[in-house]
Amino acid sequence: MVNKDTPPWRNNKLWSLAVAETLSWACLFYVFPALLLRWKESFGWSISQLSIGFTLALIASAITGIIAGRVIDSGHSRKLMTFSVVIGAILLSLLPTVTAIWQFYLIWLLIGCTLAGCLYDPCFSYLTRTFQGNAKNGIIMITLIAGFASTISYPLCTLVSELYGWEITIYLLSGILCLISAPLFWYGTSIRVGTESNSGEKATSSVIGIVKPTLSSPVFWGLMMTFAAMASNQGMIVSQIFPLLESRDISPTSTVFFASCIGPMQVIARLILFATESVANKNIPMMAVCLTSLVFLCLSSLALVLGGTSLIFVVVFVMFQGGPYGLFSIVRPIITADLLGRANFGLLSSMVGIGSVWGSAFAPGVAGSIADRWSYDTVLLTTSSIAAVGLVSLIVTSALQRRNPFPSL
Repeated sequence: MVNKDTPPWRNNKLWSLAVAETLSWACLFYVFPALLLRWKESFGWSISQLSIGFTLALIASAITGIIAGRVIDSGHSRKLMTFSVVIGAILLSLLPTVTAIWQFYLIWLLIGCTLAGCLYDPCFSYLTRTFQGNAKNGIIMITLIAGFASTISYPLCTLVSELYGWEITIYLLSGILCLISAPLFWYGTSIRVGTESNSGEKATSSVIGIVKPTLSSPVFWGLMMTFAAMASNQGMIVSQIFPLLESRDISPTSTVFFASCIGPMQVIARLILFATESVANKNIPMMAVCLTSLVFLCLSSLALVLGGTSLIFVVVFVMFQGGPYGLFSIVRPIITADLLGRANFGLLSSMVGIGSVWGSAFAPGVAGSIADRWSYDTVLLTTSSIAAVGLVSLIVTSALQRRNPFPSL
């Protein structure tokens, strides 16, 4: 039994979850953009064709996320997260055997189902269910560590692929997931502290009793649209990050460097937030953090368009894109819990997350199609506009919450 007031950095099980999440993101999510150009060369398919695979994965994740959320609310987080990462590893190891594009699509569709059970959404739902109102620092700590996922994935995939081929890279990542991530998930999800019984918020057993009032709430729809916009913005950028940066006449080595810097920018932003709240003892409203992040996401894409091939503007792009989106993974579960409540949080969070996942799902295909048909400048103008839509949506949602609060379930 862990004291709910124990600092997260003194909790070994939270450290286990942090490392497991880092490796899961690196090996199951960021592997796609990291190896995208190599798959194009190996299979002979276009970037837009390949991007459909990632889209299918995220669509499957959105659909199965509802089931995953309910499983977490039922207290089976441990089995869900451990088995999901193992199955994901097995599916990933099948990629080198692909000979037709439908096989590529099928594998990523199934991998998407496992993403719903082992990435941030199930992890943060587990922490919220376990720690209730004290989950915030644990969430920030995990995102601080997992923010290095892309920093690990991009150079690792590039180095191993250059030395031994992308197929060996896939087998290496599959082994990491099975031998390291899975045991860490099993250990990390054994925390026992503060469940619904002592939180004062009783879970509703009927799914219909949760879904019906949720779908009739404008606050829910506003949150979904806001988070969908943020996810779409990042999804379009991340899925095309290598060809996008190369379109700025940046060398392959510099491209890997700048792409890898987005992760540390996420960590720096989270560290600043963590230090401000923990060291300076100031409680920063997550709504204000989210609004500010959306403003910087708008400016990020514009900086790269206006800057052309200037390295200074590339640096600004990396900072403004990485930092604000790094806070997104923190503000989404916290704002969702604050506005929608913590009872049945697994299901409610997964419902709100549908917007994010679907936004991310269509982003790679849309970005690839825009790039193939027009240019990467057009992609950047689109991502800036999407962030602006999210900003307006959040402002409206905040006003709606004051006039018509979400009902207590």
